[in-house]
Amino acid sequence: MNFTKLKTRISLNLFFSSLNGFYRYYFETRRRKFGYIDKTAYVRFPIRTKEPENIYLYENCHIMGGALISAAKAKFIMKKNSGAAEGLTVITTTHPAFIGEWFMEKGNNNEYAEAKDIIVEEDVWIATNVTLLMGAHIGRGAIIGAGAVIRKKIPPYAIVVGNPAKIVGFKFTPTEIIEHEERLYPLDKRLTINVLENNYNKHFISRIQEIKEYLKQ
Repeated sequence: MNFTKLKTRISLNLFFSSLNGFYRYYFETRRRKFGYIDKTAYVRFPIRTKEPENIYLYENCHIMGGALISAAKAKFIMKKNSGAAEGLTVITTTHPAFIGEWFMEKGNNNEYAEAKDIIVEEDVWIATNVTLLMGAHIGRGAIIGAGAVIRKKIPPYAIVVGNPAKIVGFKFTPTEIIEHEERLYPLDKRLTINVLENNYNKHFISRIQEIKEYLKQ
């Protein structure tokens, strides 16, 4: 290796080492502003946040790079062992329109914005470029497909895709969920077979033909 190439490689290594050091310092400074972030939670750069004091990330949460979490006037809560791939967008507010008022003068002002918490329960996987809008509540163990837009409550262990989001299946059958939760949760935290079967029948069995037609599109 000639001297010029060696010098270039050393310079690049020093640059990236310095950059990583800056990122670590920046993130450690930022994470102190969060409402709560567990020491085992992992957030990869780049990430943009608004009102980070309303962001709560619990044990073993992972959020990959490119996330935008705008938690203005309401909370974003991600519970333990849940994760999101690159490009997560979280918006806890919406902006109302007023008759006789320019939108950019009033509707775009957070003073008038509506807001609702966004909650991600335990054991959830959120794929790439998902958007969670105000009031979204993702049930335990759910899987959210790439590019989905979530505006409402998603039942536990549901598989959801699309915009608007649609339930297209469940990660496990009710009996498999019972076995799964026996291994992971204390008795008082487990979902009952009645709840699981009702969700499975309502959101999947009774809609199989509708789901097949939707997935053909």
